[in-house]
Amino acid sequence: MNNMTALTLLPQEQLSTAHTHEAGELNRYRRLALSFLPLAPHISRLMAALGVECEQRIQALQNVARQLDLDACVDLKPPMESPFLARSSRHFFVVDEAMSQVVLKEAEEAAEVTCRLFAWLLETNATPELHRPLLAFVTQKNNEYRIIQECREAGGPILRNRVSDSEMADAMK
Repeated sequence: MNNMTALTLLPQEQLSTAHTHEAGELNRYRRLALSFLPLAPHISRLMAALGVECEQRIQALQNVARQLDLDACVDLKPPMESPFLARSSRHFFVVDEAMSQVVLKEAEEAAEVTCRLFAWLLETNATPELHRPLLAFVTQKNNEYRIIQECREAGGPILRNRVSDSEMADAMK
């Protein structure tokens, strides 16, 4: 028995999984953007930019689904949160430096889970039309993880804005 055959998902399963997760990620980044807005607008802009990238990935998934005549896999209204990530029950707005570090650590952990999920989707892919988008998503998600990690490791993101908007935009490419 071929081990890869046992691990290969159907295109509808891959599209549905990727779309559900990415829609949850979009909502999470939007919440994070709002959470940081009052105290750390530079972090808020970063999270908003990551949300925009989620929107672009969702659009790419919809385009591939249309090409494969699997529109129904991405037309369903996805849940507000990704089922692959832990839920957070913290206060909505970031109110101090300590809380910002906790929230950024949670964002970093979620980004790491997302990297692993998309790498797994790429590894289990057997659909040529999905290869290029999934490969791009893996690269983007790795960059996303690295950016959030660097932001958290910079220490004191509220007190010290070490990353300018132009540096952030360059790093996301």
